[in-house]
Amino acid sequence: MARMRRGNRIAFDPVRGRLWAICSRCDRWNLAPIEEREAALYELERLARDQARPLVHTANVALLRAGPLTLVRVGEAGLAEQAWWRYGRELRRRKEAIESRRSKVAAYTFGALQVIGDAVGFSDGEVTIDWQDTPVADVVRWRRFGWAAWHGRETCPYCRSTLRALRYDLGWWVYPLRGADGKIGVGVPCQRCDPWTPDKVYELHGDVAENVLRRLLAYQNVGGASERRINDAARAIEEAGSAGAFTQHVTAHRRSLWKMGSTATISLEIALNESVEKRQLQMEAQALEFLWKREEAIARIIDRELTPRGLLAAHLRRLPIKLRSEDPAIVRRWARREGASAF
Repeated sequence: MARMRRGNRIAFDPVRGRLWAICSRCDRWNLAPIEEREAALYELERLARDQARPLVHTANVALLRAGPLTLVRVGEAGLAEQAWWRYGRELRRRKEAIESRRSKVAAYTFGALQVIGDAVGFSDGEVTIDWQDTPVADVVRWRRFGWAAWHGRETCPYCRSTLRALRYDLGWWVYPLRGADGKIGVGVPCQRCDPWTPDKVYELHGDVAENVLRRLLAYQNVGGASERRINDAARAIEEAGSAGAFTQHVTAHRRSLWKMGSTATISLEIALNESVEKRQLQMEAQALEFLWKREEAIARIIDRELTPRGLLAAHLRRLPIKLRSEDPAIVRRWARREGASAF
């Protein structure tokens, strides 16, 4: 925005008429002069309503993203949160990277080195590349992830064998589960049980399971997805009602990632990533709310004691959102508290 050149993080209150630029280096809130706020507040409110993507909100502040701008809107925004679009963009980026000329050259160069290594006996045999189908994706998987998604010790409840590592190439056969604590879990089929059944699994739970499942899904979807498949995955989440509801639906059916199919696994990756990011954003929003309360107290003093009363009253009358109340006395008391003789 031309009116806020000092940073790409802006906080604003369309009801009280406050406007701050948040420094990207020190996170200090800089209150804009009252003469510069009116046009910017209208533009920011229009941007928040029409273009911004809601990320997370608390009782008093909402965190939104609008292109390069991060907006902190004070007050009830009434906007639906949809985070899946960010992961759709990431999946498109992966697909473009896999299909790029540079990635193909790197993959076939690596393949030539592997052939030479096999010939002279230097190959470790850990890399499996399907040269007829997805050689570029296989090379990217190996370079980015390695061979194991998890290391530890888990015991099979039936044959008492011990699982020490979960290989990525066996990830298609794991089961998303729901633990007794309500958190997502992972069931790893026991290869020693005979006959094997879906109940004979090593179980991982808690944050470890969530992290393992996210890594497995990122490994499998390393090649990204087409626009159509991304839209189908997003539609599945929307039909479930939310990312959390979609995850509940997946775990209730107890199907392996292979049986779920590629579209459902993309939806699950989106849902899990959204869950993790939402928790992080929630902590950030709570920190912003704490800072806003401090800055609002300072801004109220500045507007009430250092601003001519007539100028403040005119500013409050021209705000994009007026204080809504059925009792006019409440409006008058609020205006007096803000330091305006007329509102």
